[in-house]
Amino acid sequence: MLKQGETSHARWLASSFGRPDLAPLTSADLLVLSDVLDPIKVEAGQRILSPGQPAEGAYIVEAGEVQLFLRRGDRRLLVSVQRAGGVFGDVPLLCDQPFAYTATARTDATLLKLGTNDLHRLLVENPPVALRWLSSLVQRLELAHRRIVELSVGSLRSRTLALLADEAGSGVREVHLTQVEIAALLGASRQSVSRVLTELSAEGLVRRRYGSIEIVDLERLLEAVDGMVQGAC
Repeated sequence: MLKQGETSHARWLASSFGRPDLAPLTSADLLVLSDVLDPIKVEAGQRILSPGQPAEGAYIVEAGEVQLFLRRGDRRLLVSVQRAGGVFGDVPLLCDQPFAYTATARTDATLLKLGTNDLHRLLVENPPVALRWLSSLVQRLELAHRRIVELSVGSLRSRTLALLADEAGSGVREVHLTQVEIAALLGASRQSVSRVLTELSAEGLVRRRYGSIEIVDLERLLEAVDGMVQGAC
């Protein structure tokens, strides 16, 4: 039974953050989280963190989307899009380094903020929460490693397929990324990505929509990615 004071934010985190099967959270854990979680509402386009800013908290995306990017002269380099369950700010906090990217709300979003002292205390004193956080961190590192490989090997077609497969990892049929964002994530031009998506659309794998890509045949798309991986071995 949930006790008074256990907020909906803590309940959401218990069911959606990290790997719930790996470390179920108890009612006592939820009470602890309720005391330290700071829910924040941000509007689309609102800046949350800037490069060089001291790390003073970690943010979990409860709803909406947050984009992380870098500026290199006139270029805007998209690093990642964090959706529900995504985390940012914790790595520089734990490494005692300033934040490396600009973080802005891609859509209206709800974030759960944990201050430095609260996060440190949770990780030291609450093993289930620490294990959840570790699983989240490992998932993000594994995805970052895959993205590095995708950027360094293969054709733009293969890299685009791999990116769409990553975004569809949970069975999602619509990838909410624009062609400009896909190009930025893959280090390519929008025109080149558009040509690849036109080919994939003609093959019946995807359908382009305004602001997103619908995956028409997920099974065939995943098979194509598997074929590329085996061909590279």
